[in-house]
Amino acid sequence: MPRRKTTLPPTETLTDLETHLAGTLKRVAPPRGFSQRLRERVRMPESRLIAERIASWRFFFVAVGGVMSGMLIVLTVARALFHIFGRRQFQ
Repeated sequence: MPRRKTTLPPTETLTDLETHLAGTLKRVAPPRGFSQRLRERVRMPESRLIAERIASWRFFFVAVGGVMSGMLIVLTVARALFHIFGRRQFQ
């Protein structure tokens, strides 16, 4: 199969395209008070509280248990889908 030669457009065309895009894409300022309202909604806890939660054994067991439960659900669904759809292809 013969290779096609690709020709690059002249630099003037690329410069014109970059100029057009630079004029089209401009920064948009958010409405006044938007960042303040967003900060109020997010409510990040203090670093002391985050450290206490991580150090807590109860939180650790709940987090590990949640991850393991999620993995078991994903594996169960994957096995069920394999047995439902996978066997039809091999018969």
